Amino acid sequence: MSVEDFDFLVERLTPYICKKKTVFRKPISVGERIAVTLRYLATGDSFSSLMSVFLLGKTTICKIIHETCRTFYTVLGEEFLKVPSTHDEWTKIADRFNERWHFPNCCGALDGKHIAIQAPSNCGSEYFNYKKYNSIVLMALADADYKFLFVEVGAYGRESDGGVFARCPLSSALADNTLNFPPPRQLPLEIAEMPFVIVADDAFPIKTYLMKPFCYREQVMSHKIFNYRLSRARNVIENVFGICASRFRILRRPMDVKPEHAKDIVLVICVLHNFLLTRKSIYIQRCDVDDDTEGTAVRGSWRTELGENGILPSIRPSSTLGRGTDNAMNVRENFMEYFMTPHGEVAWQYNRTILHNSFQSC
Repeated sequence: MSVEDFDFLVERLTPYICKKKTVFRKPISVGERIAVTLRYLATGDSFSSLMSVFLLGKTTICKIIHETCRTFYTVLGEEFLKVPSTHDEWTKIADRFNERWHFPNCCGALDGKHIAIQAPSNCGSEYFNYKKYNSIVLMALADADYKFLFVEVGAYGRESDGGVFARCPLSSALADNTLNFPPPRQLPLEIAEMPFVIVADDAFPIKTYLMKPFCYREQVMSHKIFNYRLSRARNVIENVFGICASRFRILRRPMDVKPEHAKDIVLVICVLHNFLLTRKSIYIQRCDVDDDTEGTAVRGSWRTELGENGILPSIRPSSTLGRGTDNAMNVRENFMEYFMTPHGEVAWQYNRTILHNSFQSC
């Protein structure tokens, strides 16, 4: 973060977290409050270790961080974590997906991740997930340039992905089209119109607006091609999670805070991620993310830094999603056929199909 970015945050938050000066003491400045919070998020240091850095009491640091996180999201969330609401906004996102990741009519990549927390008192097994630790779930949608479009945080770690998504506001908004997706349009050099869709992994149900891979067993070549192209586009959200865990190291360890505070922390991280992407900073460099330009696979530095399993494993696929509707399967078949045409294919897809699992989620 540059000095200019930090000063911008101080200016925006000053009216909300600035304390009054009294005859008994001077208040802790807004700049120091933000610095304490950012250091906590960026390093993952405990409240006790931050005491020696800022010469503040543990209780004071705890109160500052929780208050600043809530204010961050309240003040900046609407500006930097806003869901697109017009046809033009969604169309621009889809055009960018086609330009960068060669998946037309794609309005975002969807996935869910576990955020590790310390088990609250008397919580039973509510937060205990299939990976054998306690967590809350982050459900997120990202655009082609690694920016969050939608986030929902706080579901119990024990819940399946199908259950989390079914109760997520995004699910009902997609079903009712309150997100204001554009009407179907033609794919490049095609006559038939195709709906706008979101790409996801095998953990999600297939819908006319939500594309998932074909079953990986006994695949024909056309299915493998579709799965590679979808995986290539969906890899965006994996990189978003990886970058966040790499930059905000609080995500690398179980958060020793209440679940409601953990939710505030994750929301602030998402806002700061988008904020830094909009600034002229070096928050993300090309080497930080996976690069699949013209089929040459280069893994992002965050994968090496976090290890193959990372800190944010994907939520468990549900076994109760059931069979998709005929209309949804027809949409997937139409995309598959388009990717096999001379104007819809990419030159390297046949060579990369066998290796596309190298870009599957950590």
